[in-house]
Amino acid sequence: MGVLEKVKVLICDDNVAVHESISAYLLAESMEFESVYNGEDALIQLKQERFDLVILDVMLPGLFGTEVCRNIRKESDVPIIMLSAKDEEFDRILGLELGADDYITKPFSPREVIARVKTILKRVNYALAKQGEILTIGEMKIDQSTFEVQIRGEKMEFTPKEIELLIFFAINKNKVLSREQILNKVWGYDYFGDTRAVDHLIKRMRKKLPQQNIGLEIKSVYGMGYRMENLS
Repeated sequence: MGVLEKVKVLICDDNVAVHESISAYLLAESMEFESVYNGEDALIQLKQERFDLVILDVMLPGLFGTEVCRNIRKESDVPIIMLSAKDEEFDRILGLELGADDYITKPFSPREVIARVKTILKRVNYALAKQGEILTIGEMKIDQSTFEVQIRGEKMEFTPKEIELLIFFAINKNKVLSREQILNKVWGYDYFGDTRAVDHLIKRMRKKLPQQNIGLEIKSVYGMGYRMENLS
């Protein structure tokens, strides 16, 4: 997403009222949107057009939102906000583990949804626009100007939020970062969730990072938080 481009959001929910309420607020913020009502159409739309963010319901007819999220993450790091009528911890954890950037429980205020949309886009847009140096830790290099991560010269696929956390770790390598510090830095002070989101994000990142001879490791520090250690 370029700094001067019009933001475009894909809304996927089988409830027309959800589309009407969210789209009205998107338009008030000068954002464009497309509406689809099932998971299959969402995946088709994402192949045909560029979107800056996806608002995705969990309980969709046919292909569930969790499967849509899983399929999106195989090909794209577009930010995803999941919506669900369920408030079970399992559903929140599943959404985050599949790569969702945020999770909102129905019923919700459209203002809350737009606030989260703006927070995510602001952070992604800032990172893309930032003319930063290349950060190096172990065999990993993070280019802040292109928002790309390479390990031993090979490009790695990380979501924007995962890259934000990698940058935060790289800047503070070998330092212990509390869950609250990570939450405030990566999600922002106006994030509505809790510190468990940090644990899910770390878990996803550990799965993506090669486990051998890369000169770094994300370690849990009991009762305190996490530390990325430079082992070289």
